[in-house]
Amino acid sequence: TPLRPFFRLLLPCDMMFGDLKNFGDIVRRHAEYSGSRMGIVFEDVRLTWREVNARVNRIASALQRRGVGHGDRVAILSRNCHQYVELLYGLAKIGAVSVPINYRLTEREVAYICNDAGAIMLVAGPDYFSLAEQVAGRSPTIKEVIGLGKDVPRHLLDYEALIREGEESEPAPDRPIEPEDLLLFLYTSGTTGFPKGVMYTHRRTLIGMFVHVHAIGSHSSHRVMLPAPLYSAAGIAGIFCAVYVGSFIVIINFEPQRALETIERERITFTNLVPTTIQMLVTRDDIDHYDLSSLRVLLYGGAPMPEPVLRRAAAVFRCDFRQTYATSETGCSGTVLEPHEHRLALADERWTKLLMSCGRPQCNVAVRVVNDAGERVSPGEVGEICVYADGNMVGYWNNPQATAEALRDGWVYTGDLATIDEEGYIYLVDRKHDMIVTGALNVYPSEVERVLYEHPAVFECAVIGVPHPVWGEAVKAVVVLKPGATASEEELIAFCKERLAGYKTPKSVDFAPRLPRNPTGKVLRRVLREPYWKDYRRSI
Repeated sequence: TPLRPFFRLLLPCDMMFGDLKNFGDIVRRHAEYSGSRMGIVFEDVRLTWREVNARVNRIASALQRRGVGHGDRVAILSRNCHQYVELLYGLAKIGAVSVPINYRLTEREVAYICNDAGAIMLVAGPDYFSLAEQVAGRSPTIKEVIGLGKDVPRHLLDYEALIREGEESEPAPDRPIEPEDLLLFLYTSGTTGFPKGVMYTHRRTLIGMFVHVHAIGSHSSHRVMLPAPLYSAAGIAGIFCAVYVGSFIVIINFEPQRALETIERERITFTNLVPTTIQMLVTRDDIDHYDLSSLRVLLYGGAPMPEPVLRRAAAVFRCDFRQTYATSETGCSGTVLEPHEHRLALADERWTKLLMSCGRPQCNVAVRVVNDAGERVSPGEVGEICVYADGNMVGYWNNPQATAEALRDGWVYTGDLATIDEEGYIYLVDRKHDMIVTGALNVYPSEVERVLYEHPAVFECAVIGVPHPVWGEAVKAVVVLKPGATASEEELIAFCKERLAGYKTPKSVDFAPRLPRNPTGKVLRRVLREPYWKDYRRSI
């Protein structure tokens, strides 16, 4: 077989801390050993690792003076910026807990997360000062609001003023930080209802970083562009891994032109993108005008990658591709499809099927696909992905029932359906709750979507189940057409009918300007379904 043999490396996970006192101490180590090296770049700010650590210490000591201590939760509501990273590591150094929040949420949704977490402080970016004040007014626990950037209103605490007040020496937490102390609440995107606070400790996060760094090939020599929102699982994993190894890090807020200009200007060698953003880049008419020759590795995940988009990306970027699969609950632990497996699948049609796979388990991670009885499925049979790793979450904050459902005997039950083949490659099918049952037959939306993506006019699509008086559910497609392209409902239905069984073929097609997505690029099918199910007692 031309495929690599599969090994799992068992690591002494209790030794992951080494000389680190806590997770935040990583930046101290870089300042000590590589202090003059460039560390973090954001817009016109360029900081060496020594400068990064100094600012981390300053904000940590300033927050301590404002009463933030061990176990206190501090919420962050901001677009990507260097201060975001300083807060994550500064809070870690004093034993406080970071609570990143999606800035696209409404006041009510942000308030829900702040109240659920019991946040005592809210840090807001310049676009969210007003929202933060409104949320603070609705929260019984938030004592102060800190503003980032320039022109911070006088009635808010100014982040840069706190930096000036703080001390550069290493902060002393009010009590020693233990490996199992909480570090981070990563709130789920709410695809199945209210967001849940996924809890991570210092030890579990360090282990997750160690495993993921080796899975994706991170290195201190890399010049990394991080475009994923830092409130998302992808954004957190990206910044934590890049800081862990001490790469040169360029933080941006993603826009296609900005991303391409950054790769060219900063000679980026490594970046992580979701399929949607990759498609935005490779479909640009001016893509050939940029010098992208520095790029060595493109990491992707978070949503299915249509094969035509991947082939186009391979032709445009001419770099190595790595795909990873993980969830908010498994941290960075999951599967990886390696660069040589991409090359094989792109070059040899006998292995093209690998382009549909999310790979095999990372080292030190166990992944299995099980049926409803918890038994391993046979090759080709659909089951639920379960992940066992020392980097998994410890549970959901204040939600023991949801924790018991998702975390069983150390295994995270992801809710993702998949098949596994004889070589151990895993193929995502769909979210468990997204499966459509029509006339007692199961339809997996991703299978229908893959066919729709073959149509030359389709830019993106989502398939959902809608009420039907006889079959229970009917298959509906929601389609976004490529700019300037045309296609009718009848044409797309006929296209699918030639390639799919009748019960899988969409019975109707809606056209939309865009699809609702969560921060990692996953389509929010729940949002698409809601208008059709609002008058029904049962909602799939």
